[in-house]
Amino acid sequence: MKVVIIILILIVIGFAVAIGVAVYRATTPPAPPSAHGPPTSSDGKIDEDALATWEPPPMAAVMGRLSRPFAPKLFKKPVVVTEQAGELPVPPADKGMRIARLRLVTGPGAVVTYRCEESDDEDRQGETCPQVVCLCRENTVLDEDEAEACEEPWRKARASGDGKFVCRPKDDDVSAVIYRDGGAIAVTPMREEIVEVSVR
Repeated sequence: MKVVIIILILIVIGFAVAIGVAVYRATTPPAPPSAHGPPTSSDGKIDEDALATWEPPPMAAVMGRLSRPFAPKLFKKPVVVTEQAGELPVPPADKGMRIARLRLVTGPGAVVTYRCEESDDEDRQGETCPQVVCLCRENTVLDEDEAEACEEPWRKARASGDGKFVCRPKDDDVSAVIYRDGGAIAVTPMREEIVEVSVR
């Protein structure tokens, strides 16, 4: 009898997982083209016409997303940064790479810039300096000038076709890659409103 009960429980769990996966796929918006590899046609071949305007996502953005759960935090406790407070100094570290977790606390949107020094050192090839990260609330509609400082792949993924940009889920909680030599983090409001960004 116990064996039958266990089998029934496993069947129920299997159905629950299948339903959960189906719901997730149905409710999760597709990733923007820039989040994938080069564009392809319906037959799976690379679309040469679309390839002319396709841009790969910035390496720093990709590394930030993949490394966020595992990379060392920038600060032990969150530090709130505002435009009025000026730049937040980021001290050097022994670690080659750290992840700054950036979260919009107050305001509709902000541009966060990590200022770091470019280098010709072979060990530092591939570093992106400076890095620009845009933070905004889900469904916030931005004008062209408000999103002007954002990276082109970010803008393309959120363009609504009328010269405006619509912020997506989790756009208010993103990451930036911080390099060994440190630097500084600056916050600029997208609109004439006070914004606060938590950095950790």
